[in-house]
Amino acid sequence: MPRLDRQTRALVSIAAGSFVAMVLAYLLSPADRAVRAAVADVSSTWATLYGALCCAVAARRHPAPDQRVAWLWMGAGCALFLVGQLARDYYELVARVRPPYPSFADAGYLSVYVCFLIAVTKLVGAEPRRRFDVGVLIDTVLVTLTAGALAYEFLLKPFSETGSGVAPLVTSIAWSIGGIAVLWAILVEMLRPTRVHAGTVGVVFAIAVLCVTNVVYAMASLRGTFHSGGAVDLGWDAGLLLLAAAAALAPAQSSADDAGAVSPTVSGHMARVAAVVIGLAGIAAVAVSRALSPEADTGSAILIALAVIVIAWRFTHSLRADWRYTQLLEQEVAAQTRSLMDSLAATAAAERNMRLLMDSVPDAIVVVDRAGRILESNGPTRTIGALVGTTENRSLVDFLAPGAAATVREKLAAAFQGGVQRLDIPFVRSDGSQGVAAAHYAPIRERSGITRVLVLLRDITDQRRSESQFQQAEKLAAMGQLVSGVAHEINNPAAIISGFAQTLLLEALKPEQGEMLQMIYDEATRIGRITSNLLAFARAGGKQRAFVDMNDIVRRTFALRSYHLSTLNIAVSLDLDPGEPKIWADASELQQMLLNLLINAEQALVTVDGPRTVTVRTRADEREARLEIADSGPGIPAEIRDRIFDPFFTTKPEGVGTGLGLSICYGIAQEHGGRIGVESELGHGARFSIVLPRDPRPDTRPAMEPKLPTSAPAGAASDLSVLIVDDEDSLRDALLRFLRRRGIRGEGVADGAAALRALRERTFDVIISDVRMPGMSGREFLDQLRRERPNALPRLVFSTGDTFAPDTAALLRDSGVPTVTKPFDFAELERVIREVAARTAAEGTT
Repeated sequence: MPRLDRQTRALVSIAAGSFVAMVLAYLLSPADRAVRAAVADVSSTWATLYGALCCAVAARRHPAPDQRVAWLWMGAGCALFLVGQLARDYYELVARVRPPYPSFADAGYLSVYVCFLIAVTKLVGAEPRRRFDVGVLIDTVLVTLTAGALAYEFLLKPFSETGSGVAPLVTSIAWSIGGIAVLWAILVEMLRPTRVHAGTVGVVFAIAVLCVTNVVYAMASLRGTFHSGGAVDLGWDAGLLLLAAAAALAPAQSSADDAGAVSPTVSGHMARVAAVVIGLAGIAAVAVSRALSPEADTGSAILIALAVIVIAWRFTHSLRADWRYTQLLEQEVAAQTRSLMDSLAATAAAERNMRLLMDSVPDAIVVVDRAGRILESNGPTRTIGALVGTTENRSLVDFLAPGAAATVREKLAAAFQGGVQRLDIPFVRSDGSQGVAAAHYAPIRERSGITRVLVLLRDITDQRRSESQFQQAEKLAAMGQLVSGVAHEINNPAAIISGFAQTLLLEALKPEQGEMLQMIYDEATRIGRITSNLLAFARAGGKQRAFVDMNDIVRRTFALRSYHLSTLNIAVSLDLDPGEPKIWADASELQQMLLNLLINAEQALVTVDGPRTVTVRTRADEREARLEIADSGPGIPAEIRDRIFDPFFTTKPEGVGTGLGLSICYGIAQEHGGRIGVESELGHGARFSIVLPRDPRPDTRPAMEPKLPTSAPAGAASDLSVLIVDDEDSLRDALLRFLRRRGIRGEGVADGAAALRALRERTFDVIISDVRMPGMSGREFLDQLRRERPNALPRLVFSTGDTFAPDTAALLRDSGVPTVTKPFDFAELERVIREVAARTAAEGTT
């Protein structure tokens, strides 16, 4: 029901109060006809005036233009009725005579029929209408026939038999036929709408009351039995006040419809039911009247017969329509049933597919209630946690690690508030091991709100471990770069110390001085070996295969870990092949593989008490070389023996090992065309075996042994001149001092640009250039020589402290220039100088 404003409530209240007052006035007024006539006239005048006023208000306030026109016609009808009422008031209140019949008042009263008929047609016609069909036609015919039969039987025939004059008779017929015509028009119009607003029904009811009252008034006036102050006057007052109330409510109902509110309506089927009831009752009344009348009337008989035919037609049509509706309903029910069955089948299939999908995904999917109880779950839920058997009606916290329950409950409560939650949950597996799952909480919204939460759990334990291992690997890579840089910087001072020591050893010294210098030289040489091993391990260079001495790789790698192993009371035994086997391999990769196996043995041995030993053995035949590393540690359990070479597999605590060591060893062995295996017995240590082909190349060629320089003939040294290019002043000074003591003329410059200037002025038999220098580097110096003095290229020798750096290794490999390594062995350096000088002299280079 729409909310009424103050004005509407006031108008309706005045109408209701007026009717109550009129009823009391009629009941309490004395029996004097003059007094009752005065009460009736005043009441009717007020009711008519108030009805006209409310219709005018409705015409002004109604939002729909066509409805405003309808209420204007309604107001015009009330105004005409007021004119007739004022004429009647004049007769009864002023002239104090009974109004003649017909009179001017009757003319005003009768004029309202036209206005009311137009107004009702517009009001009812504005309602939603259904299409015109046979049922509407039959009902219209039935109503028309009934109205005609009733008018003929109860109005026209009685009026014609009264013997009244023509004017009274015509006036009474106009009153009666006009009222019945308006009622007929209202009922016919009401047959079409599907629904009618309650306000329109109120207007129709008010006009129906007026029309019925008019018919009664016509019959009473024609017989001379009408007296003011009776039921007829009260009927007029009731109809007019009902019309006033309906007019007051009409704008409010229309405004409510425009605003989307629901206003009361009446089904259009009520009018069709009323038409049938009126038809049956009317024809029955006519039939009873004819049956009681002693005179036969052909016209009434014909009307009754026609009415019976129409009623039979109506019932036949209704039965047929009901049968068709039943058929359609059965078909619709069958269709809906099939659709429902199909929907149920589709739902069942969707549930099966959803279950298959849920069970096929690797992630755990759980649906929980507010208490955290598991309502639904998939297969991985049982594997991600310690949930054995059914998971339903178990709590989500049953498989969580201690201390995680509070956080999970907090996030679950937040999810039931409507937010999507993400968190990492520690859990315990069925085997007792711990893991970490990434959890995603998504609320499930239904009509009643959020009743459940969907929890997605993904085991990220391996991912977390991999991230940690990658971080450790990055740390190792950064450490390798640091070691490479430090070793390179140490090499230059070590080369200077070694150079001066070797130069001084050429002097005639006291024995104790010679011993001290020899110790200095030996320690400087030891520094060089250590830095060389560090550089080899750092693997700053790219992969380069060559014939390498496997025993030498073992010795160098052991030297890197010997001190650390001794501090852990680990004894290392080297059982090396006396044949010094050489294999075609990358020396740095072999060293890394051996170092990883030594560290692995070391970490296993520190967990046991008693003797701790490591044995490294090399053996070789014509085709293969074998390297074995055996320890006396706890051994490897059989259940994990097949997984130890998997990337990131480790039994060590997180942060201690990366799980990459043995995997890298496996990869290096595979890259060299070899294989790696392990033999172990729990409690009796482990033995790793690496078998590598000595030369896997298809076109095998014998290794080229470096050609040792031959000593120059006596007296030839003074003819040699050497250009030293190095940015270390002390190292240049040490080299020049040594060369002078050996009878070789030398000149030193700090960079490649100075060397080019020196070469433009004079010729040198040998040019020794550092690879890494500020300004013009060794590579740039080589390129300039190729362009400016290509004849000097055969005389060039490179010196470097880091042959493993990628750029240095590439330069040495691509250029083919001889190389000497810092810290220098001056005897070896002298042999290289003399060899290069002899070769260029033999080739006739000028």
